[in-house]
Amino acid sequence: MEKNKDSKLKNLLAVFYSYTGWSSLIISGLLNLIIIFSWIFKSDIFSALNIPPIWVWGAIGIFLSFVSRLFKKTKLSFFIISSWALTVIALADETKSLSRGFKPTLKQSIKKTHNHIRVISVNCNGRNLNIVREAMEFNPDIIFIQESPSPNELLSLLEKENYNSYRTIGGWDCAIIAKGVLTKRKYPSILFNHSAGASIRLDTGPKIELLSLHLERAITRWDLWNPECWTEHNKRNQDRKNQLTHLLSELQTHSGNMPILFGGDFNSSYQSNLYRIIPDNFTNTFDEKGKGIGNTFTNYFPIIRIDHIYSSEHFAVKDSRSAKTQNSDHRMVISDLMLESSD
Repeated sequence: MEKNKDSKLKNLLAVFYSYTGWSSLIISGLLNLIIIFSWIFKSDIFSALNIPPIWVWGAIGIFLSFVSRLFKKTKLSFFIISSWALTVIALADETKSLSRGFKPTLKQSIKKTHNHIRVISVNCNGRNLNIVREAMEFNPDIIFIQESPSPNELLSLLEKENYNSYRTIGGWDCAIIAKGVLTKRKYPSILFNHSAGASIRLDTGPKIELLSLHLERAITRWDLWNPECWTEHNKRNQDRKNQLTHLLSELQTHSGNMPILFGGDFNSSYQSNLYRIIPDNFTNTFDEKGKGIGNTFTNYFPIIRIDHIYSSEHFAVKDSRSAKTQNSDHRMVISDLMLESSD
């Protein structure tokens, strides 16, 4: 009788081990296929999957594969682990910049040359003026600001700190600080809380069209089993795409054939299809020359890159980095560019 009980228990454990092992492996494999599919096609319906960086999904998938091996040893688990490793290496946003170097090479101090322009984009985390002071330490020519202090506060800072060569324009949420003569651009009222535009004539060259932008905030819910979660992520992604489309259309209208620089807080991971809206004649400065980890959010544990600077074909990108801040929940993006001669 006891032998029969032991035999039944062993059979039950064998079934449990087999079921758990295969279930974990199948879930890991299917998740791998879904992530690859979502990255390739970048459909709005996968917006919820694009919030975490791809290496988070990779960690989950590899963990499930190792769990599977505890219960069911099969060669297939090694294949799926290898597939996840290749997926993360091939698709992770960080791979390209780390291949150039593990540490940023852009320094705080710089020896300026003719047509050299340093651009910074930074989120002030609830209008904190101290983050602007941090940005000014890098001796920028242009700063794109989001969650900006008021125009009066920015003007007061420039006066008190003797930044006499700088000018500023701004609205309720976005602002621009730059060296040179700034002319504010009028954007539609529907974009008032999401943009600040201007043209500038720098001391070193021709007019440049500028835009600081701050797109609609991200949805942070993670109940992926709930259809409403997917619907909300999808809708918010559509809202950001509509905003960006409208902003870029206005930017092109204002700029004519002038060189263009724009940047800000896109509130969307770089895996999102949002960035496909940006025309190919614009260059993401960190993509082009950035080194090290370029993630900008959160400041103390940066896992995603949502802050960007873009330049038109009139510029050559020389270097780019993200930099830790003391007064914001975002890191700064800093890029050095060269305005190429028109002759």
